[in-house]
Amino acid sequence: MMKKIFSIVFLIVFIISCGCNETLTVFTLNEQEKTIVPYKLNDTVQWVDNNNATHNGIVNDVVDRYSEDKTDCDKVKFNDLLHYIQFDDFKYSITISKSNIIRLGIHEYTNDQSTKYFTGNPNDFTTIEFNSETYENAILLKQSVLDDMPFGHLVYSKTNGIEFILFEDGTWYKRVE
Repeated sequence: MMKKIFSIVFLIVFIISCGCNETLTVFTLNEQEKTIVPYKLNDTVQWVDNNNATHNGIVNDVVDRYSEDKTDCDKVKFNDLLHYIQFDDFKYSITISKSNIIRLGIHEYTNDQSTKYFTGNPNDFTTIEFNSETYENAILLKQSVLDDMPFGHLVYSKTNGIEFILFEDGTWYKRVE
């Protein structure tokens, strides 16, 4: 009887000891990284287009969340900060994400369908010239598209967010203050 109990206890200890120790890695955006997206809830953003029409957008949602990825014994949490700007017939989501690197992603949505996506590295902010304008502390983002498709450009600055959008058909929006 004692041998049976010892065998069962040994088997349980052996099974438990064969498991791995789970590690948790958490990547959190610090306050300086969060300022890469300058919008605040209920801010109004105004752009004028190539036809001199004004478009007003409202920052209607700000979400600070963690996404999770798990492999065998490792769990990783990534911090995402999302800002949504709603216009009459489209919206933009601006996301700053932190994992082992920091990424900036901007989606355009029409009828809740993603129609355009721009991505860039927030470490690349500099002075740029685009469309005969100079932008400080900015980056030029190119639309992510399939091969041989026309693409748009977007100028994004730490100070004002989306500054200028050049669409693939040559039309554009420019931020006004």
